[in-house]
Amino acid sequence: MKRDMRKETKIGILLLVLFNLINFITTNIAPEIHILHFLLGGLAGLSLCQIIIGILPESAYLKLKNFKKSL
Repeated sequence: MKRDMRKETKIGILLLVLFNLINFITTNIAPEIHILHFLLGGLAGLSLCQIIIGILPESAYLKLKNFKKSL
């Protein structure tokens, strides 16, 4: 049984690629800008959260989705 990736997983992988690209470019250009490192850390955290949500089992994913809709 082949199952496609969820939208959250694809977004998380895309954000992780974006993080690595920006990190690679800015490592040599602006290593002393602290706010940039803070934003890159937030981007990395967001991407990992999206990937974790995307790989949850179906029952836990549906519970999380229903909880999100109830807020």
